Amino acid sequence: MRPLAAAARKAGVQILLEHKMTAILREAPPSGRTLGVAADNKGQAVNIRARKAVIIATGGSTGNVNFRRMFDPRLTEEYCGLAGMPWSNQDSSGELAAMAIGASLWGLYNQTGEFGLSITKPGTIGSQFGYAYLRWMPGSPVFDRVRATGLRVADWQDLILVNMLGKRFYDETGGQFTANNHNSIEAYVQGSYRNTKNTKYNPNNFINAALAGIGDGHNGGGPIWAIFDADAVARERWDPNPPNVDIKAGFFFTADALSELAKKIKMQYQRVPMPPGNLEQTVARYNSFVDGGVDQDFGKPRPLHKIAKPPFYAAWATPVVHDTRAGLRINAKCQVIDVNGKVIEGLYCGGESAGGFSQHGLGRAVCQGYIAGRNAALDVLINPGAVSVPPSVSNKP
Repeated sequence: MRPLAAAARKAGVQILLEHKMTAILREAPPSGRTLGVAADNKGQAVNIRARKAVIIATGGSTGNVNFRRMFDPRLTEEYCGLAGMPWSNQDSSGELAAMAIGASLWGLYNQTGEFGLSITKPGTIGSQFGYAYLRWMPGSPVFDRVRATGLRVADWQDLILVNMLGKRFYDETGGQFTANNHNSIEAYVQGSYRNTKNTKYNPNNFINAALAGIGDGHNGGGPIWAIFDADAVARERWDPNPPNVDIKAGFFFTADALSELAKKIKMQYQRVPMPPGNLEQTVARYNSFVDGGVDQDFGKPRPLHKIAKPPFYAAWATPVVHDTRAGLRINAKCQVIDVNGKVIEGLYCGGESAGGFSQHGLGRAVCQGYIAGRNAALDVLINPGAVSVPPSVSNKP
């Protein structure tokens, strides 16, 4: 993105830092042309006039708990290890501002469909931010907010996963939703419905198992903890100390006995205490599966290692909220569409704030940014005198 920013500055674009957009201004909501945006700059209200158009490129909505729960009520507060955080929070601000002036949402099923990387198995354990494709390291300008790198798991045979009640719920070696990655469907034929026959779908996935809940009337499944022992630490060659794990914020615990480990697990997302007896029984049963060579509960392929040598560890291993695939409805020009199917004049959107797409990341953002930017630059007021601009709107471009 740095070359794009440099090119924009060279072209005379003014980039306003430390300005938070608070509203999109429209001539006569929910009708009329888009006039500009309202923003807050360190407590000072600023209105910025759009000479041609407003482009919403605010990212997605994964960081707004109430917004994301419209798609999946299970995604409550404990799913806090968001992809890209804490550097960039997808707060749904663009979507909410556009909806306030009549815009429609789109692609809602794309957010809840069991395909792609909308929610993922954690790439690291023992830290809040377990995103598999981005790992914050000491020396990063945001590491004071990240607090720990997390521990990468080389072999999921080295641990078990338990819910907040200390009970296993899943084959730890298993995967997640089927992803629509390149070559994920072999013998793919463009435009053919027969591609679905070659889709490798695993209904027994980690995500649904983790989000199943514990029957306490709360939608979310609660924290998921990885439980392992000193032998696992040696096999994985981990150093279970800061800055590799986050002890201070309660994402990693250790004790010399399993009962003591369960009692230590106290943090903001652990809604109920973990019963020590549950964890002891869970580990004892799992160890018996190692002796017998068969996981009688969840079919883990030949459990290999007992959890028996102290100290014992509990590391945060809760699913990571990843992509935003639902967002504002747009057309092929990236113009935002209202709830009646009409174009909102002068309003464009691209990237993860737009809905109805399975592609994510820079590929989507750059392509739609180009389309939105090109069409916004060509956007011309048919009758400029007909647009009434409030006196509070500045002449900033």
